Amino acid sequence: MISGEFGVDEPLTGFSNAVASSGAKAIVFDSPGGSVGSAMEIGRMIRAAGLDTIQLRQLQCASACSLAFMGGVLRAADPGSIGVHRSSFAPDSGMSADEAVAGVQAVTAQIMSYMTEMGVDPRLMQMALSYDRSDMRYLSASEMADLKLTNVAATQSPMGASQVPSRHDAGPAPAPNAAAKQQLESAAAAFIKGLIEHHGDNTALALAQVQASYAASVDYYGKWTDLDTIIEDKRNYFQRWPERGYSVHDNSIMVTCANDQCMVSGVYDWVVRSLPRHKQAKGVANFSYTISVGPNAKIIAETGRVQR
Repeated sequence: MISGEFGVDEPLTGFSNAVASSGAKAIVFDSPGGSVGSAMEIGRMIRAAGLDTIQLRQLQCASACSLAFMGGVLRAADPGSIGVHRSSFAPDSGMSADEAVAGVQAVTAQIMSYMTEMGVDPRLMQMALSYDRSDMRYLSASEMADLKLTNVAATQSPMGASQVPSRHDAGPAPAPNAAAKQQLESAAAAFIKGLIEHHGDNTALALAQVQASYAASVDYYGKWTDLDTIIEDKRNYFQRWPERGYSVHDNSIMVTCANDQCMVSGVYDWVVRSLPRHKQAKGVANFSYTISVGPNAKIIAETGRVQR
C-alpha cells in the first residue's frame, strides 16, 4: 500500500526497497494526492517493476494519486474509487497569477504526455480540467474502462487482491530465467554507471557518449525532449564546468527490469571546476534512468536531483 500525500521531490528509494523485499505483485493506494511530479515518477517505477494497481472504494485515490495508479500493468478499480480534478498551485506558492497560469499549462502538457505513455486516453485530462481544485470528480466503472484508466474489470463486490486476475489469466507465460535476469540487470547497471562517469571525459567524448546512449525523444526531467536539445543542454553544462568528476556509489544502485525496460537508480558523488571563472562545486546527487532494452539499448527517461 502507498499511503499519504505525494511530497515534492521526495526520495522514492524506499518504495523500490519495499517492493523488492516484500515480493509485492500489486499496489493499492490510500492517498489524497499531492505532487504531480512525484506521482508520475512513482507511476513509472510501478510500470518498470511490472506491478499491477488496484483501487478499493473504502480507500482514497484522488487528484495526483490517479497518475500513480496509471503505472499499473493491469489496473482494476471499484466504481467511484478514483477522483480527478485540474492541477493547481497552492495559494502560498509565491507565484503571480501569470506565472501560475503558465505553470499549470506546462504541467497539463506533461500529464497528457504521461497519460499517453501509460496507455490512458488523454480525454481523461479534459474531464479533469472541468473540475476546480476545491472539487473532485469520481469516476464510474464504465468511464474508467472507456478512458482506459482500467484494463481489468472489477467485481461488483469490494475487491480483494485474490479477486484481481493474475497475468497468467491472459495466457501462459514462461518463468523468467534467473541467470538471464541477473545478467540483464548487471548490464543495465554497468551501462548507466559508465554513462554517468563518462560525463567526466572531455566535452567531445562526453557528448559522443550522450549521442550514442539516448533515444531520439526522452522524458528528460519530466518533459519530453528531443535528442538535439538534450545534447545542447549537456554541452552548455560541460562548457560551464570544463573539469568534472563523477563516482557512482556501487552499493546504491537499484535495477528493476520488466516489459523490455530497465529502470536504474542510485547515488553518485560529483565535483566540477572552472579555472577561468575561479569556481568549484561538489556534492552528492541521486539519479534515475529508464532504458529501453534491446540489441541497441537506449535511454528513454532521465531524472535526478542534488542531495547536498
